[in-house]
Amino acid sequence: CTRAVGELGLFIEDEGIATSQISLIRPHTEISRPPRALWVPFELGRPFGVPGDAAFQSRVLRATLDLFEVNSGPIIVDYQEDAPAPTEEEMEGWACPVSFGAPEDEDEGSLKAALRREIEQMLPWYDLAVERRGRTTVGISGFGMEEAGSYILSFLEDPPEISPRDGFSPGDVLKLACDDLKTFYFEAVTAQPGMPGRAQLEAWFWDSTVLADVFIALQPICLASDDHTMRGMGLHILVPRTQTKNSVDPED
Repeated sequence: CTRAVGELGLFIEDEGIATSQISLIRPHTEISRPPRALWVPFELGRPFGVPGDAAFQSRVLRATLDLFEVNSGPIIVDYQEDAPAPTEEEMEGWACPVSFGAPEDEDEGSLKAALRREIEQMLPWYDLAVERRGRTTVGISGFGMEEAGSYILSFLEDPPEISPRDGFSPGDVLKLACDDLKTFYFEAVTAQPGMPGRAQLEAWFWDSTVLADVFIALQPICLASDDHTMRGMGLHILVPRTQTKNSVDPED
């Protein structure tokens, strides 16, 4: 994990060898405080961006190596270039039969109803995906999906002061609920006809779902929070930087 790599970097530096690393999860890197780290706004598992783009990957690698010009740290540098968008060819070959209609009005009651309907529409596909795979990675929050949606929406109105899980802050549980719901959506949609890639899944999620609208509405609330977990979500996790043009600037 990112924290373990950062701590390993500190150990290697103590032996007199300079280190530099790529970070995919900035809050973890902030905690481990490695000597030199380049944070990249790419999806997990792809520290150099999209596969097959040697020129882009070389720029990321050069930016990582450039950090050796810093004699000592810790330092975290944000990589300013987003991964290339999927091409038309990459987006072909997947038919998504689930189409979500826009809510009739824009008040928060309609948003809650729209999210509930959306989750209900995804459930049969999710059940099919679990049946085919024999497993799921949904469940870390301890919520049912409709319950997770209600918990997330509560932060748009009157955030809870008490956590529903012992040993976790409300912000910790919020992150788990968001992770669970997005994973639920992605597992469900992969049961549909076609073979979607990660780029297709992300494009579908951010362009078509009410849950994405909820995440975008939640981002400024997270950024304004005193909760470290929530602020980290708002800065680096909840909404990808490629989507912030439609929401808020995390640096504001």
